[in-house]
Amino acid sequence: MSFWELLALAGTMATIFGIFTTIYAVINGRSTRKILSRIEQGQTEARREMAEAIKFLGQLIKAP
Repeated sequence: MSFWELLALAGTMATIFGIFTTIYAVINGRSTRKILSRIEQGQTEARREMAEAIKFLGQLIKAP
């Protein structure tokens, strides 16, 4: 193979690699957003439950 043929082959391979990595990033980005959303919802729920528990403990301390 000549230099120019190797250069064309390398350019084609780089383009194909770029397309596949872009598609992978788009798919992975969507699933990552879903996971982060679930984590955020769990944290919000945990904070709410902790606030309720602290209020309840405060009422128990004031009760006697």
